Amino acid sequence: MRIAAFGATLLLAFTACSTTDSSASPFQQPNSLMAGEISRRMEEIPYQHREELLQNLMWLAQTGEQTIPSLLQGLKSENPKVRSSSAWVLGRLRDHRTIPNLQAAMKDSDQSVRMEVARTLVLLGDLAWSPNLIEGLDSDKKEVRYMCHEALKSATGHDFGYDHLNQNENDLRVSVLRWRQWWSEYSGDTFFAQSYQQKYDLHAEVAAPMGESKPMPVVAPTPNPLDMPAGSSDASLPEAPATDRVSAALDLGDRL
Repeated sequence: MRIAAFGATLLLAFTACSTTDSSASPFQQPNSLMAGEISRRMEEIPYQHREELLQNLMWLAQTGEQTIPSLLQGLKSENPKVRSSSAWVLGRLRDHRTIPNLQAAMKDSDQSVRMEVARTLVLLGDLAWSPNLIEGLDSDKKEVRYMCHEALKSATGHDFGYDHLNQNENDLRVSVLRWRQWWSEYSGDTFFAQSYQQKYDLHAEVAAPMGESKPMPVVAPTPNPLDMPAGSSDASLPEAPATDRVSAALDLGDRL
């Protein structure tokens, strides 16, 4: 009887521990060996660059849900590169349960981190952060313009004739105005388009109607938007080289 009672007590204790662990986090937890590897890779992010960094972050993304707890902690790192990289990986994982954490990260003090978090949120279907990306369409960095437009295009199915490599400043701004008009109609915030139109003295009839030059169907995002070979040039392709796109996506700056 004592043995049976002792066994029942142990069973209850193990059950309680199991319940506590599962309720502590809604995400799959890695075993101790995998947890150590994930932590090691997260700690290496500040010291990695270009292809090395890409390979590390791709590993974290491909490892799946069990990396999410570490990535959510990464959003709170003191290092902005870790924070933006964590947001980038979360964007590839596409787990909607991370949206509240990402929304909180939009208060980040670093603009490049906020831009990457906004891009991830829009890709996850939270279009409320679209204005952040639309503002990025005017960036002086072609990689930033590309990444912002690709996220908007993937999430909405629109392109509004925007070309991140367009050298004609007026044409580029007309396309940006179309995006701003779209947001104004979508959200009811008419000032977002009107203020831009007035700032650059653009004619509304030039931007309207708001049709695309290349209408795009709303389709699920491709599983690997970074599958272009490294070394592709702007002269031969409409997008930036893979390494440049990684720099824009992860850091949106010159830190890499």
